[in-house]
Amino acid sequence: MIGLLTSNFSLYHDLVNILRKRNIPFVSLTFDGDIPPNVNVIITTDDEKNKIKFDNVIVCKPDSNVENIIDKAIILSAYKEINLIFGIDPGNNIGVAVYGNDKLIRRFVANSPEKAVDFIRHFMEDVGVKNAIIRIGNGARLIRNRIINLLQDKNLRIEIVDESMIPCIDDDAIAASSIALTVGKEIKGKMSVEPREGEIKELQRISRIKSKNITISKELAKKVLMGEMELDEAIEIQRRKNIHNM
Repeated sequence: MIGLLTSNFSLYHDLVNILRKRNIPFVSLTFDGDIPPNVNVIITTDDEKNKIKFDNVIVCKPDSNVENIIDKAIILSAYKEINLIFGIDPGNNIGVAVYGNDKLIRRFVANSPEKAVDFIRHFMEDVGVKNAIIRIGNGARLIRNRIINLLQDKNLRIEIVDESMIPCIDDDAIAASSIALTVGKEIKGKMSVEPREGEIKELQRISRIKSKNITISKELAKKVLMGEMELDEAIEIQRRKNIHNM
């Protein structure tokens, strides 16, 4: 059971809202009351931690993500240490799943490699873990490789998982869970993010469909595929070029 013990009303309000939204059991505590025997972990602030005589206290700092702190509490309510595995299903919509000590903690969809990587790094920082396993599917080569390059770190073990070894799932977040639970081949070093001809032509086709009549140039397509700009931006640049050349 998670216990909340803080006089910081704003933090308490945020914690309660998220715990109720996620249907996670908790109990509100007071500084002059006894801690019930069914409480396994307590969440408080940095300023108040020394007032609490309890072995398992988690501090929520002002810059911490409250969701991540709750996830940390969930794991530490059952385990003394935290082992993290992240599963990533690369694609236009990037599925991300987090497992703590083999228990599914959270899964969601990120809309860019940068946002997926930012989540992983902030999550690890908030829960106080320096080492983790990253398992990423072998599809969507460029997006996959961009994520791998952004995650290069001596404390991260990165594995590429053969997606043909797991069931075909339409839901990106659920697919990320399957990837997280499948051992892959460890890779080290930077991966190529140089677009291939087929990838460029496919994006040009997509640009025609999205804009209804505009085919972006190969140069613009390369920039989009390498994450240097968004497709909408490339279409607008191409539109202005076409008007200028008329």
